[in-house]
Amino acid sequence: MDIAKIYNKKFYSNGYVIIKDFLNNNEVKNFENFLLNTYSKQLKISLNKKNIHSIIKKFEEEEMYDQLYVALKKFGQSKPFRHVSKKFIKLCKLIFNKHYKFVNVGMAIGINGSKRTAYEWHQEKPYYKDLSTIHFQFPILNSCNKRNGTMSVLAGSNKLGFIKKVNNKKLSKKSINSFIPKNINKIKKQFSEKFINMNLKDIIIFSENILHKTNKNISNQVRFAGIVRLKKND
Repeated sequence: MDIAKIYNKKFYSNGYVIIKDFLNNNEVKNFENFLLNTYSKQLKISLNKKNIHSIIKKFEEEEMYDQLYVALKKFGQSKPFRHVSKKFIKLCKLIFNKHYKFVNVGMAIGINGSKRTAYEWHQEKPYYKDLSTIHFQFPILNSCNKRNGTMSVLAGSNKLGFIKKVNNKKLSKKSINSFIPKNINKIKKQFSEKFINMNLKDIIIFSENILHKTNKNISNQVRFAGIVRLKKND
């Protein structure tokens, strides 16, 4: 069985597949450079790999959410995201033999002591009800691991399909919202939780219907995970 078929089988069986070393060193470095340059410009502070963590944490603690949001949005408009989006579209054609189109990009940010950007158990489908989407995530600057709050999934829960009975939970006007299934406690007993540990260059492809969540960051570093969303080109 060729590697594309293996990825396809894992994706439909588990709701996700991790591909090791998919990004190259230049792509990883470009994301790092654009992250530091964009946030330095928007936050008006000279950032580097060492101080970015404490400075973003300080902005979060001082509730300077608008500045952080603008920096995130500007970063999402950068060349590295446009480049990998095209690369992911080609990958989808190889694995699924289907044509996909770009939807949007984002970044999951995990900050020690903050729940504002942390998702509880949810599917992606409620956010994109009218689209058939597929989702990519990958580490930026540092690896994603259990200690810094990498996301976890309920492996195989994609087979439940679109769960429409949910509670929409939002902590504040400046926080994300989570569409939490009303029967989540029952679902958690059916499926095993898997933590998505990824090194730089690794990516995860996951289904719009797999249940997943953010975990608590207990490290002293911010977790940056790039996100790309594609839709079927019907």
